[in-house]
Amino acid sequence: MLLDLIEKRKSGRAFSEKPVSDEALESILEAGRKAPSCGNTQAWDFVVVKDPEARAQANTAMSRGNYWAERAAVMILVASRPESGCPAHGQPYYMMDVGLAVENMLLQTVHLGLMGHPTAGWKEDNLKELTGIPDDYRIAAVVFIGHEGSPDHLDEKNKEREKTRTPRKALDEIVHYDKW
Repeated sequence: MLLDLIEKRKSGRAFSEKPVSDEALESILEAGRKAPSCGNTQAWDFVVVKDPEARAQANTAMSRGNYWAERAAVMILVASRPESGCPAHGQPYYMMDVGLAVENMLLQTVHLGLMGHPTAGWKEDNLKELTGIPDDYRIAAVVFIGHEGSPDHLDEKNKEREKTRTPRKALDEIVHYDKW
């Protein structure tokens, strides 16, 4: 009974260089915009980097392990000001809000037959400078979107990763009823 889109979603690395249509990109961004947020603060901004020259510059701010992302058609920086989130209880709810927006975008990506990969490993100051993100914002996520392609450009480790699904822990390992 699990939603098919959730089951099909994966963080693949074998992107083709085929462009993503403006209509598809807009629907992915719209999915992010429609995400729930604490107190309806909508504590996110999306910086879409798809111009080849801008992407080449932004790619230099990514860690070496993310070399595969250079082929993705779109890079989306999800930025937020920590104080723009829900102020309840002194918790950093803006991070939850960003996570909800990213997951909405990833599911819409799957719905459109595309592939999305949220990643870690970037130089925040460099990306902020290249894209003009204000100093008081944090880059909470970097998401790559594109068409799935051949794994031929990947190193051996990542070629193997493309062949299998990443295992998930069993529910009985992570679910606790009433107490830990």
